[in-house]
Amino acid sequence: MAHSRITAEELEDLRLSYDIPSSVLLWAPGPEERADDLPERFVAIYEPAMQQGLRLPMHPFFREVLKDWNLAPFQITLNGRGQMVASYLLWVVAEAGRNLTPREFESIYRPCRSSG
Repeated sequence: MAHSRITAEELEDLRLSYDIPSSVLLWAPGPEERADDLPERFVAIYEPAMQQGLRLPMHPFFREVLKDWNLAPFQITLNGRGQMVASYLLWVVAEAGRNLTPREFESIYRPCRSSG
């Protein structure tokens, strides 16, 4: 079992690097904890997802879709996140500012397991 080795200082460096507001709690698993066994209302985020454009706090639309799918942000590929963002933005433009709901999005897009 691999354990997190991130320090409090490194978490603060990430906060500064990715402009994470102080209202977002950053937490690293302790020696006996794992990133896939989180406390209630926590979600694992890996730095590569931040490097690929994920930002915190997440927009409510994306939080709801991931919650409905029972997925963490790092479980969506870069292309999948791009598809979500593009679909959302195109909908808002086409519908003159009306937000796309998670249910509407799920009627046109569904996650699938990677074959790789």
